[in-house]
Amino acid sequence: MVRLPGFVSMLDRKLLRDLWAMKGQSIAIAMVIAAGVTMFVMYLSNFDSLRGTRASYYRSARFADVFASLKRAPASLEARIAAMAGVQTVSTRVVADVTLDVPDMVEPATGRLVSLPSAAGRRSTSCSASTRT
Repeated sequence: MVRLPGFVSMLDRKLLRDLWAMKGQSIAIAMVIAAGVTMFVMYLSNFDSLRGTRASYYRSARFADVFASLKRAPASLEARIAAMAGVQTVSTRVVADVTLDVPDMVEPATGRLVSLPSAAGRRSTSCSASTRT
C-alpha cells in the first residue's frame, strides 16, 4: 500500500482509495471526456476553416453580398443604389423563367433567361439560357 504524507486529509485519502479501486471506470470516463473535447476542438477549427474558405472564394469571385428580386423597378434605381455608402458595384439584370419544349422529354423543362450587359452599360437583347428539369 502507498503511504500518503500526513498533510493529506482523511477524505482525500478515501477519495484516492475509491479512485484506485475503480481505476478502469475512471479511465473510461476520462477518455469519454477527452474524446468530447477533441471533437469540439475539431468542429471549431473545421467551422473556422469553412468560413475562411467561403470568404476567400467570395472575394476572388467578386460574389455579391446582397441580392434583391423585384417585379418592376425604374432604371434610375440603379444609380441611387450605386450612390449608397459602401456600395462598390451595382449590376441589374432582367431574369425570366420560361417553360421549354424539349423533344423526348416527358415533363417540360424550365429555363431561366438572364439578360447580359452590353459594353456601353445598357442591357442587350441577347439572353443566356440554362435548363433544369
